[in-house]
Amino acid sequence: MLNSIKDFFTLDVIYQFANIGVIPFWLMLVLLPSWNGTKILVNSVIAPLILGSLYLYVVYIYLNTSEGLFSNALDKIKTFELYKGLESLKKILADKNILLIFWIHFLTINLMIGAWIANDASKSKALQFIVIIPLVLTYFLGPIGLCVYLILRILAAQKLKLFD
Repeated sequence: MLNSIKDFFTLDVIYQFANIGVIPFWLMLVLLPSWNGTKILVNSVIAPLILGSLYLYVVYIYLNTSEGLFSNALDKIKTFELYKGLESLKKILADKNILLIFWIHFLTINLMIGAWIANDASKSKALQFIVIIPLVLTYFLGPIGLCVYLILRILAAQKLKLFD
C-alpha cells in the first residue's frame, strides 16, 4: 500500500496540493475572520497539522530515497551546510525534496502569521477593515506583511506591547 501512496503523492502533487490547499484558509482569514469555521480550521491546530504532515512525509521521502530506509541519514542531515553561505544554500535547494520541505515550511509559517494577524486585528475595530492589505502581503511576502501589520497596529492602536 505504501508504494501506491508514494506513487500517487509525488513531489509535484504534494507541491500543488500544498499551494492550492492553503488558499481556502487564506480566503477564510481575509473574508471571514470572525467566523467560527475560520477559528476551528485556521486558528486551531488543523491547518498546521495538515501542512506539518505533508512536511513530515516529504522528509520521510527524502531520508528514504537512497538504497535503504534512512541509509546515509547522517550524510543527508548535513543540510546544516546552508549556514555556510548562499552558494551552499543554492546547492542544498537544488534537491527537489529539500526545496519542497522549505516551501511547505514557508507556507506553514506564513499561514500561522496570517492567522495571528487576523486574530489580533479582531481585537481592534480600527484594524478589522485594513487587515486585508497585510494579510495579502503576508500570503505573498511573509515578513513584509507582518511588518506592515505591526506598523498599522502601532498607528491604529497607538501602542505596541512586547508581549501580547
